[in-house]
Amino acid sequence: MAEPEARTEEVAAELYETEKKADLETGEPLSAEDAAAALDPENADASLALKLTSAIVPQTDDPETPHLTARVWILGTIWCAGMAAANAIFSFRTNSITLDPTLATLLTYPLGIILAKILPTGRIGSGKFSFTLNPGPFSIKEHVLISVMATAGSSSPYAVYNVVSQRMDIFMGNDKIDFVQAFFWVMTTQLIGFGMAGLARRFLVKPAAMLWPSILSQTALFVSLHKPDLKLNTWKLSRFSFFWIALGTIFVYELIPNIFATALQAVALLCLFSKSYTARFLGSVSPPVSGPGFLGLTFDLQYIGTSVYLIPWIYQLQSWIGNYFFAYVVSIPVYFTNPFGHPKLGYGDDSDFLPDTIGKTNDTFPYFNTVSLYNKDGVYTRARSLYQKPDFSLNVTKYNQVSPIYISDFFAITYMIEFMVLPAMVTHVLVWYGKDILRQFKAALKQINDETDIHNKLMAVYPDIPEWFYGGWLILWTIALCITCAFTEFRMPVWGVILATITSFILLLPIGVVLGITGTQIYLNVLQEFIAGLMLPGETVAVMCYKSIGVNTAYQAITLLSDLKQAHYLKIPPISMFAAQIFGTTLGSLVYLGVAWWMMFQTAIELGAGDWQVLSYLTFYNAGAIWGAIAPQRFFGIGSVYQNLLWGFFAGFFAPIAVWGLSKLYPSKYWHMINIPVIVYIGGAGQYQNFYVVAPIMAFVFSYYLLKKKPDWWKKYNYVLAAAQAGGVAAAVLFATALTANGVNFPIWALNPDPNASYFDYYCYGVDIYGNPAV
Repeated sequence: MAEPEARTEEVAAELYETEKKADLETGEPLSAEDAAAALDPENADASLALKLTSAIVPQTDDPETPHLTARVWILGTIWCAGMAAANAIFSFRTNSITLDPTLATLLTYPLGIILAKILPTGRIGSGKFSFTLNPGPFSIKEHVLISVMATAGSSSPYAVYNVVSQRMDIFMGNDKIDFVQAFFWVMTTQLIGFGMAGLARRFLVKPAAMLWPSILSQTALFVSLHKPDLKLNTWKLSRFSFFWIALGTIFVYELIPNIFATALQAVALLCLFSKSYTARFLGSVSPPVSGPGFLGLTFDLQYIGTSVYLIPWIYQLQSWIGNYFFAYVVSIPVYFTNPFGHPKLGYGDDSDFLPDTIGKTNDTFPYFNTVSLYNKDGVYTRARSLYQKPDFSLNVTKYNQVSPIYISDFFAITYMIEFMVLPAMVTHVLVWYGKDILRQFKAALKQINDETDIHNKLMAVYPDIPEWFYGGWLILWTIALCITCAFTEFRMPVWGVILATITSFILLLPIGVVLGITGTQIYLNVLQEFIAGLMLPGETVAVMCYKSIGVNTAYQAITLLSDLKQAHYLKIPPISMFAAQIFGTTLGSLVYLGVAWWMMFQTAIELGAGDWQVLSYLTFYNAGAIWGAIAPQRFFGIGSVYQNLLWGFFAGFFAPIAVWGLSKLYPSKYWHMINIPVIVYIGGAGQYQNFYVVAPIMAFVFSYYLLKKKPDWWKKYNYVLAAAQAGGVAAAVLFATALTANGVNFPIWALNPDPNASYFDYYCYGVDIYGNPAV
């Protein structure tokens, strides 16, 4: 049996000091053998991972710790169903919000302790079929499994977008779709990806180089609540106390930009200091009428997120360089030169689904940052006007009357970036990690496990799920999905299901490597839409279904892989983690679909107006028009307005090869850290352009300066602060939303403009806080 997980403070401090002395940046000269090893990308990544996780990831375990207990099923079911129902309702809002599962994680801790005190300890049943409602103190492993169920419930099933787009009357309005069809469609697309995850876990979970920065704040939260604290002479405040102090402080602070002074969410500096039309356009930050948001600020932590604490500085720096380059160096010249030759884009009188804001009546600026469609005259065009019933294929006559169809400049740039990032991701992984992947694949065939990593050694005591089970799971749900697409209104050929599944499986490995090392998650939306549009031109429903299968299978696979890595860090049996994920996904999907179905047909709330304009579903629906009805050949093909965007594929494919070639000419262990997919992957169109100043400053402070200058503070508190921020922001946003929903609004003043008539940066558009022309 492994040694007990409890560790004295003295031993913990001694271990910490040992790890500190073994830091990568000691400055000591390397031997020839060590220098050669350092040049290996996997070794370098593994060393960086050890440096960043050693202070928060336990290196001991007690296999006797209770995990999949009755408390897990009770609390997990409540949180999963509750969060799924709430988020399904919120998804129909104009500004949709999502309840952060961190809230469930936080509240589960006291609830688990209470259940440990009040539930009876006697056993129920007899023999190996007996169990107890109360196996003892509430454990960290129980806490993690409950959190997994809650997270599964809080996630929106991607296939629900198809259900709403095809069934809801303000979209396609296909009344042939019933709840049974929708249920089978959602469940098959949700579960198929878990088979892929199991087959990929050897490459994406077990290697030490797979850091998975995105889960470190949650890991720190669990450890802070359950584990003995690391005592250092410099910083004596416990992680537990630090967490609650930070969470409370952030909650109070977040009430300012969310209730009392909402204009602090998006501040346009250029507009405050210049009356020039050009300066005001370049500085405006609020979509859809905003410009590039040059020097845009935010004082609201929900726009900054927790990645500033989690992702290694070297990758954050590259990401911000890419953001600045495309958002400013590329987009601003595009605005002034208009290479796409479109007229000024606006909404005119055709303004369905748009907020009641100044954008309708005061088109001060061209629509630069929006995901809407525009006709040959630059007037907003509804996607449904391009469809013909009953199959919702392209109405060629109507299309020819309004073509060419235009999109905003920044939307076009983000499409070019999407074309770059996917081939860049594949070539980056192949040139830098191809040999390691091949070695691990050969080891998998020989059933060889890596016993050099401490976490692999500790996890070896738990039975693992064999590859044949995951392979069978993948085949079973692929067959079920083929049957669903053949006999329901979610129509797609069988070969389309298989092709979408295969492309997702092939790209899962490069997506996982990039996410596991850098913390940057790349999605397959555009690639799958592009493939489907080429293979099924004009078939809107089939293209949307292909997209959901291709995107969601990879996403669900990544979700399970992330949970398995969490289990790897916190020593939770893989079978228990898989069971928790399957239960949470199944229950959460059923509840989410049921509530979304009810929302479409209830009459108390008018959907498509006011605060319930279903914009997230509208975006999915409009994408169906671009990639399905119009199809890539018309939109991006030779002779089209946007044909030159396709050069992004070639640029993305060759850029990592160029970097790899330079590494051969000038060897260094840092070349592999130049990550082209991270550089070219930026935020999409339609978002507030308010994060280009404050977020990189915070990233520099927490991911570089404090790590370098205050390593004791960083190792003890950094990830705990990230968890506290996630919880504090989620609680504040939920509190502000509850106030607004009940008609409680703070008085309108200079820093709190009327949300129904103006933007946060209203001063850019020549209007006052009420949306009226400024005097």
